[in-house]
Amino acid sequence: MRAHKTMIYQLLPGIVLPGLIYFIVAQHASMIVALAAASSAPLFDSIVRILRGKAPSIFGVGFLFLAGISIALAVWLDSPMFILAKGAVISGILGLTFAVSALIRRPLTRTLAVSLSSDHAEGRRKLAAKWRNPKALWVFRVLSMGWGVLLLAMGGQQLAMVLTVSPGTVMTIEPAVQGFVTMLGIAVSVYFVRRIQQLHPEIAMLPVRSS
Repeated sequence: MRAHKTMIYQLLPGIVLPGLIYFIVAQHASMIVALAAASSAPLFDSIVRILRGKAPSIFGVGFLFLAGISIALAVWLDSPMFILAKGAVISGILGLTFAVSALIRRPLTRTLAVSLSSDHAEGRRKLAAKWRNPKALWVFRVLSMGWGVLLLAMGGQQLAMVLTVSPGTVMTIEPAVQGFVTMLGIAVSVYFVRRIQQLHPEIAMLPVRSS
């Protein structure tokens, strides 16, 4: 399963671009314009995917939709708070989504793992069938609940930053903190799955290391 590596590669632009765009644009435009430009970073991912012949990811489209709403509210009400709080809102929504998906036995982690593990429909279909067994379902439910708790905590941290520090500090620190916490979550998830797979090799969720 190469999903965790794919997620890391997709995280890197989101860590670097927002702060870089903000500080470049802030030299020549107002704070709201600079924040709006920085919030449009997911647009680059969608453009790259289109140029590579791939459809934009549903998460990228969702992020752009929420970014558009937050930018419109910020411009309309002349308040940067709507753009700055977007990250906390997204983290909270995703956290609740992951947690609920675990509770209803349709873990979002399994859906993401299937979609990120193969570029071909047949490969995704085979993985989905293989990971329907009860043990794999349990692992994905634990992962979904763990990510739900992590994302809710991250949302609280992001909101605290928005309310206590300057916009420039938020744009500088928040993407790095978010990227670090996300990569830490990926590392813990991979460790957890590897330990379970040692006890139950049949789940085959990670490649087996050759000796």
